[in-house]
Amino acid sequence: MDYPTEISEFNERIRSAVSGKPPLERRIWVTSLSHCLRKTALSIYLNTYNPSKSWEARIGSALHGWLGEVVKGAEFEVPVEYKLGNGWSLVGKADAVKGDYILEFKFKGFEKKGDAESKSRNKKNQDLDHAEPSKEWVEQLNAYLGMLGKERGYIYIFDRNGLEFRIFPVDFDEKLFRRFIKRAERVIEAVEELETGKFPKWIGTVGNRNWVCNSCIFRPICASIDREWLKPK
Repeated sequence: MDYPTEISEFNERIRSAVSGKPPLERRIWVTSLSHCLRKTALSIYLNTYNPSKSWEARIGSALHGWLGEVVKGAEFEVPVEYKLGNGWSLVGKADAVKGDYILEFKFKGFEKKGDAESKSRNKKNQDLDHAEPSKEWVEQLNAYLGMLGKERGYIYIFDRNGLEFRIFPVDFDEKLFRRFIKRAERVIEAVEELETGKFPKWIGTVGNRNWVCNSCIFRPICASIDREWLKPK
């Protein structure tokens, strides 16, 4: 029997689920492109990526929900999607949209002022007065700006100890957005190689390699293939 395209695709998804092979979700989350692109490709291929699993994400979502209930006056947790072609999409959730502006809320724990440990640290991000948005936060907000066609957004950094905050403007950077899209395209290439049985050794890490790799569930895979330094000593 002939079925409409949508029904045929749905039937294939059912068969894949029954056989234990869930269909490949052709979605790349904005938050997954700031660290290890190899991890992102493996997560998509093995269907293990869940942007809301981490405790940081859960706390953030709860605080965003609280702001939405108490503050109002803006759209909160706004789904964002950007078509990449061949069925692929770049997706994410903007914390809030207020008119022509996108708002991102970041919650950090700082040492109390005058604390002996905080005095010994570098002044950058030592406390709210010295807080600065990270490169990852800026490029993620910039991605949302590009995806929604906005020109300016704001990063709010909240001190978890008292919920005081500082605000940092971010103007849309076309070149940065293009580079971000290129990362997504590299991930797609890597996933396509995995589908053919090849391991994409060429795809690497964005950001602090030691920090990213130490907590990665795919560390044993990379250690056995091309990263000897990741093997237990």
